[in-house]
Amino acid sequence: MENSVVKTHKIKIGGREFTLAFTLRAMLKMQQRIEGFDFNQIDKLVQTPDGMLQALYILAENGEKLEGRTIDVDEDWFALRIPANLRKFVTIQLAITETLTDGMSMEAEDDDERSREVDVVLQEIQKKRERTSLHGEKSPRGDSSQD
Repeated sequence: MENSVVKTHKIKIGGREFTLAFTLRAMLKMQQRIEGFDFNQIDKLVQTPDGMLQALYILAENGEKLEGRTIDVDEDWFALRIPANLRKFVTIQLAITETLTDGMSMEAEDDDERSREVDVVLQEIQKKRERTSLHGEKSPRGDSSQD
């Protein structure tokens, strides 16, 4: 099921593919479930395994719901199937960051050009993505893809 309003991302974990999506619902769930959640510090949240796992689950739960499915796994399922290695962490962090960036960009695209405010969080996420690309790190696109 394709959703033209929200851009989604796919990620494979444990041999299964999950849809990630960032909408107002996901943002509200993050505020409710993640202790000390500060949207201005989302980059720091995904740097910790616990924060990354929580954000991943919320985005996956939201993406699956958007596509008319109910997620049938929990955070523990993800934690058991994500290898504790840097490459997989970076793959997941990039998928989360791209999902958040695209979710915020979709909102910005709808704004009137003359009244558009600068989204500082979006700029920081984009800078981080550019720095990662500039340092010659290989983008782990094989494990996550865009719609």
